[in-house]
Amino acid sequence: MNDRNIIKKVTNDNHLRNRFYRIDVAKDKHPVINFLKKHKKKCYKRTFLEIGCSTGFVLEKIRKEYKSNCYGVDSSLKAINEGKRIFKKIHLKNAFSDNFFFKRKFDFIILGFFLFLVPPRNIFYIFSNIMSHLKNGGHIVVYDFYNNGKFKKKRYKHSNKVFCYRYDFKKVFLSLPCFKLIGKRISYIKKMKDYVEVSLIKKINI
Repeated sequence: MNDRNIIKKVTNDNHLRNRFYRIDVAKDKHPVINFLKKHKKKCYKRTFLEIGCSTGFVLEKIRKEYKSNCYGVDSSLKAINEGKRIFKKIHLKNAFSDNFFFKRKFDFIILGFFLFLVPPRNIFYIFSNIMSHLKNGGHIVVYDFYNNGKFKKKRYKHSNKVFCYRYDFKKVFLSLPCFKLIGKRISYIKKMKDYVEVSLIKKINI
């Protein structure tokens, strides 16, 4: 199991490593930003929550593009503090994905590239917290490494104290009849030398 104190250090380090993604956002090359363009009518003037938001640079682009009200959560205190300094109109909170709390529900919840660090046995704590913050008819955006269906567990290349996991994360939601897949996109990221997947899932009334 990945220890929370170790994960805090890893996410602080990730925050420093992943600054190049801000350039991708500015050029509209970020996978989430690109994907949401296909669904822009759904995004306009909505409420967004991104879990694993880093400084909130993706949320800032969404806020400007769609005039949306944006909130973010990240376990990296460095990232959150920097985000609060540069993105004044985003509501940011330092917390983990299973223990954050807001007094509202959201139209969109983005899972921003962190699920691969969550042990599968802990995923349902996160699922429960997401469900309590998602509106009926709301959407979940799952953004993480692409997986061809085979479960993989290995040491994280940036820390030998941390394991990372790969499986089809969207199936955690799609295994239930109250969720429907709206669309997905798989793309290759040269800087990562790996494939990522963005999926849009809708919560439906049954």
